[in-house]
This record gives sequence, structure tokens and C-alpha cells, in this order.
Amino acid sequence: MKGFPWLLCTMIAAAVCSVSCKKDKTSGSLWFERPALYMTGGQTEEVRYSGSEVDLASTWVSASPDGWTVTVDHAARTLQVTAPDEVTDDAVASGTVTLRANSTGGGTAAMTTLFVGIVRTVDLSDQPANSFLVREKEANYLFDATRAGDGTTKLSTASVALIWQSRSSLIQYLTFEGGKASFYIGASDDDEHRIKDGNALLGAYDASGELIWSWHIWAADYDPAEEGGTVTFGDYRMMSRNLGARAASDASATDILASYGLYYQWGRKDPFIGPAVYNSAGSNSATMYNANGSGAYLKVVASDAGTGTMAYATAHPLTFITADKDADWLDASAAEGAVRWSANEKTLYDPCPYGWRVAPVAAYEGLKIADDLSGDNATLAELYRNKFAWTLTDAAATVRSLFFGAGRRSYRDASLQNYYDDSLPSRAVVPEMQPWVGYYWTADAGSAFCFWFRVDDVAASGVRNDRIMGRANGMQVRCVAAD
Repeated sequence: MKGFPWLLCTMIAAAVCSVSCKKDKTSGSLWFERPALYMTGGQTEEVRYSGSEVDLASTWVSASPDGWTVTVDHAARTLQVTAPDEVTDDAVASGTVTLRANSTGGGTAAMTTLFVGIVRTVDLSDQPANSFLVREKEANYLFDATRAGDGTTKLSTASVALIWQSRSSLIQYLTFEGGKASFYIGASDDDEHRIKDGNALLGAYDASGELIWSWHIWAADYDPAEEGGTVTFGDYRMMSRNLGARAASDASATDILASYGLYYQWGRKDPFIGPAVYNSAGSNSATMYNANGSGAYLKVVASDAGTGTMAYATAHPLTFITADKDADWLDASAAEGAVRWSANEKTLYDPCPYGWRVAPVAAYEGLKIADDLSGDNATLAELYRNKFAWTLTDAAATVRSLFFGAGRRSYRDASLQNYYDDSLPSRAVVPEMQPWVGYYWTADAGSAFCFWFRVDDVAASGVRNDRIMGRANGMQVRCVAAD
């Protein structure tokens, strides 16, 4: 019993702490009616705040950006914010206001933050589509979340939420007000002059919480209207990078991976994320995040009368719908008369941004490898083994564009694979024996543009623009101008 006095003292101390510390323990919650204020220089805005499970005795601002004036009206539960007239060394363009509160019982009851910034608002509501290409850093983006991608189909949207994003905190301060979704994208962590790039999927939910539509946000330092932003093959003006790509370069393994873009099952509007590494080693997917910064995960179901429908695909954008080889993810009972993608026009389910549509087979007509593949097989194999990209040119060899061998997500199980011949084992198993392949869906039903490089037989490498693929495969997309 020698230790009993010590144990007794410890128990008494713990009990005393339990009673006294409760007074100082954070309790309740505090929040602003809006998570962010987007303002112009010199502008004053007012925002309300509220608290729950606590009787707010007082509230005060404990932190605010340099050069900003912030005033609390505790009785009215409002915060008045005035932006600096201009950005200087003593007045920043944006920052965070921290509001704290005391409860009548004593101790700090809660705290919350508000983002404030001299920020340009970009309204995309006049550019209806299933994806939005955004390139301006530190901007507030709006779009009409009560209309589907064709701009006419009405949605009974009650709220919007993030489904997944390719990097944590890519999409910030997401709200739904006045029929419009609002979100903010900041600057790159590596370069303050560029947008924080990546991909995300935002969902519209009805009053019962059911997902009714979703939109792809493609954040990239890329403007198709700028020089080099497009390439013209025949009668088609095509984007110079894959849909969802953050780059268009094969200068490094990092660039190659960033250039892959996203993967699509034929006829579906929503993308699937690509591999974690450029050569699909291990077939691991890149990480996806939810709004809390935790992981979001791909689901897989087999196509049947219940899952193989346009309605199911729309309501489950994170679910890959598998099928047998050369089969369609859309069940035969639902396929008849279904309009998905079209070689002639932009459709309701087209995944490209406003003014663009999925490239048809004709856009790839006559393309060939620009590189000279004559010469020693072993030397060429070594040269191209880890390049995973080829420059392709038109029949006249006057136009060139870089295409990437990103492989596909298999129709069987959504696994990431990078090889041409189904009879061969995966590249991850026997890397020295495997070719790599680039698959691009066309808007023509089931037809794909593809090119492949065979490490074991360079002469067998090639290009096709009419390879029939099972529509359950997940593959890349290039967009062409819809005009």
C-alpha cells in the first residue's frame, strides 16, 4: 500500500482540475453567415455572426489583416469590415479576421474566422457547361447551380458541396446563395503569380440531401485563347492539352503526370482521377480529398439494370461502373435512345467546358508520329522507355501536338493500367517487357484514338483513330471548339 497516498493525491488533483478546468474549457460554437467577404478597395461590408450552446457575454476581434478596419457590434451580432483603399506595404490585399467570444459562465466560449480580400469576382453563369476552366488566381468564382450543363435543364438545388478535390484546400469558402455557387481559389504555393492548380467536383443537392448534378472545376494556368493554346487538325481546333491536365510537357516525370488530365467512361460527364505516379506502377490512384481535408475514395459497382443508367451515373459521380470486355457501362435496358456524347454537337452530358465539346474521330484523321523511329531498336527503346509521350503531326506534317500515354482505367475493376495488349501482364509486373499506350475517347460511340509504343518491338508501335473500345473503360479526352 506504499503507493496509496500518491495515488490518492493524484485522484484528488484530477478531480479539482476537472471542476475548475470546466470553467475555462471551450464550449459552444460561433460562426459567420458567410465564410468570406470579397471586396473592392475602400469598400465597407457588414456580416452577421451567431453562436450556439453558449450565452455570448462579449465578442471581440483578436486578429485582422494589416490595413483593414474591423468593428464589432456585439448587441447586433454584426461585424463591419472596411478594406484599405489600396494595397501597400502596410495594407495587405487579403487575410483572416478572427472573432472570439466569452460566455457568461467565464472562459473563452468559442472562436471563428472570416476570410476578407480585395478580390475580383468572376461570374461564369453565362457559360453553362459540366466543367469550368478557371485560370485567375485569388478570385471568387460564381456559376448558376440551378441549371444543368446545357444551361436549360432546371435543377431543384437546395445546397452545394464539395465531392472531391485533387489537393487539399483547392476549393475554399464554397457557398450557395441566390441560385449561384460561389467558391474561391488562391495562388499556387510555389508561385504567387499563378493559380493553385488542380481538379475538383462540386455537387448540387436537393432539399432531401440527394445529389442531383455535379460540375468539374478545372483550375490551371492555361488559356486556350493564348498562343499555343490550341492546335488545328483538319477542320477542328483542338485544345493543346488533355481535359483536366495541369500541364502539357514531357520534360520530367512530374510534368508527364500533370499532363495526363482526367479519365472518363464513354458518355459520362464526370471525371475520375488518374494515377499517383506517371507509369501507373502499383496501379495506385492519386489522392483525393473531401472538404475536411480527409480522403475521398473511388467506388466500383458492376453494371446492371439498377446501376447501369444515366440517372445512377449522375447521382454517383465517384462510382466507376464496370462491365464485361468490349461492353458498355450503360445497361442494355437503359441504352436504347440514350443521348450521351455526339460527334456532331455538344450534348447535356458532354464533359468539356463552355464552347468546347469532345473531339470526334474525324479530328484525329491522318495523325502520325512525328518522331523518326527508324534505326536501332534497342537505342529507340531506351530513348522512349520512360517518356510516355509522343509528338504527333497531321498528314502534311505541318501541325504538331504532344499527346500522352496515360493508359486507362480498366472496364473490369477501374484499376489503372498502361499497356496495349490485354494478353500481356501489367507494366508494374514486367516493366521491361511492356509497351505504353495513350487512349483518347472520341465523341463517336465506342471509338477511340490511340497510339502505342512497344519497348520490346519499336517497329510495332503505331497510331489508330478508330480503335473500338468497351465504353466502360476510363480514358482521356481532348476537346475541340464547339463552333
